[in-house]
Amino acid sequence: MSMADGSVMMSAARIAGRRAFSVAIYARRGGVAGQVLMIMHKRLQTWLPVGGELEPGETPLEAAMRELGEETGMVGYFPQLAGAQEGVPAGLLGYEEHMAGSKGLHMNFVFVADVQRHAEVTPNNEFSDFKWVGADEVASLTMPLNAAQFAHAALLAK
Repeated sequence: MSMADGSVMMSAARIAGRRAFSVAIYARRGGVAGQVLMIMHKRLQTWLPVGGELEPGETPLEAAMRELGEETGMVGYFPQLAGAQEGVPAGLLGYEEHMAGSKGLHMNFVFVADVQRHAEVTPNNEFSDFKWVGADEVASLTMPLNAAQFAHAALLAK
């Protein structure tokens, strides 16, 4: 193995070994069966919910509240979901893991947050477009399968 091959392997091992806790927030207006906010992520060029990485010392719920505000200017209410186990954070819809390129493995807490019916989105620089979509519109957007599945779950969550 050459020196160059070894450097590539070590770099790939560092990336594969990196772990980051992140949150995804499905902002929902109109309650159950209403609409969820999806953004066109500039760098990834796909439709996703708002979200980001946890900062040191933050809980997943604190990160979800912060990210929703930073990315959209909105404040959400994170409901205690029906059937949630004792101690589960309000609004926690699920958990998933995915590789995030050079960022390594994202261990992602997925939340639903209710916003006012006429809440206005103030976009930040991470997305180029946004849409409020209902269950019948989710399939028309290009997004990862897990994002579509969680969008449907957020629309149905009580």
